[in-house]
Amino acid sequence: MRISSKRHLVGSKLKKTKALQKNKRLASHIPRTKRLNKKTLIKMLRRHKMVYLKPVNGSKGRGIMRVEKKKRRYKLRKGTSSIVFKNAKTLYKSVRRMARKPYLVQRGIRTLLFQGRSFDFRIMLQKNESSKWEVTGIVGRVAPPKKIVTNRSQGGKCLSAKRLLMANMNRSKVKPYLNSLYRLSRNIGEQLHSVYPGVLNLGIDIAVSRQLKPWILEVNTNPAVTPFINLGNRQMLKRIRQLIRLNYGRK
Repeated sequence: MRISSKRHLVGSKLKKTKALQKNKRLASHIPRTKRLNKKTLIKMLRRHKMVYLKPVNGSKGRGIMRVEKKKRRYKLRKGTSSIVFKNAKTLYKSVRRMARKPYLVQRGIRTLLFQGRSFDFRIMLQKNESSKWEVTGIVGRVAPPKKIVTNRSQGGKCLSAKRLLMANMNRSKVKPYLNSLYRLSRNIGEQLHSVYPGVLNLGIDIAVSRQLKPWILEVNTNPAVTPFINLGNRQMLKRIRQLIRLNYGRK
């Protein structure tokens, strides 16, 4: 189940990133993101050592690649396969052959792990009956073995956020940390809505670094409900669907 009204949608990841970067408080939680070209790829790798390459208008984790610089070599990962390049020139040529559509390059985040696998969170943020932003759901998405993306459509596993955080911090710290993620999400909603007033339902993807800093990976204006179906929390799913129906009917 997705929202189909075009007035609610903003497809370009770069446009949404630029909108969020206008807010100084949010800007510090956004990984450096640039349109992909040879210059930006080399510069980002020199600075961050690991980057993700994403379609500007992609979805469901399709087409995402990761590049790591180790000494003088470059390792490109896509799906479960990897290729090592001796120089940036041949790396970029290979990337362009695979990435024919517009792509962006984004700083890679070394995330918290669960059973040795990376994970992130999908937070559902929706306008409620009072036209206030309400966090209606959160689900953890764990990457499948040997893959670089966490999307369920790519084999990712959906687990509760509490379970994933408890594997990485003291139980007493989990609730306050979740509340901080919810506050960050509402700030994202306010900022994006100030630029794009039509957005009413947001799926916010947040990764947590090993230093516990939250990073905004992406904001979806047409978020799927499927991850929350897989989570199995009926009360959460009911509220999400309730506000989807409400917001779809708004003029």
